[in-house]
Amino acid sequence: MNIAELFKKNFIFVPIIVSIVVGGFTSIKYVLNLTTTINDNQQTLINMERDVGVLQDSLSEAKSRLASAEATWNMAENLYNVLANEVREHGYDIKDLNRDMNN
Repeated sequence: MNIAELFKKNFIFVPIIVSIVVGGFTSIKYVLNLTTTINDNQQTLINMERDVGVLQDSLSEAKSRLASAEATWNMAENLYNVLANEVREHGYDIKDLNRDMNN
């Protein structure tokens, strides 16, 4: 049997075999591309988790500074109220002294 006769007898099988081989290579290439994409996405997720951690630390620091600023503001308001009351009391004392001196 020569190759031409063998080719004529198996003419239908040639495209099928070629399709199977090409499909196999295409499938392997697709799986490799998916694997690469998955690995890239995993690295991106790791980087995003790191960035979220940094942002959470920054947010915690900002919250603590804000709490400190609020405490300072409250203390200043309290001191202002105490001083205002003392000034008012001194005003009353001065009025009393003026009355006592005029009588």
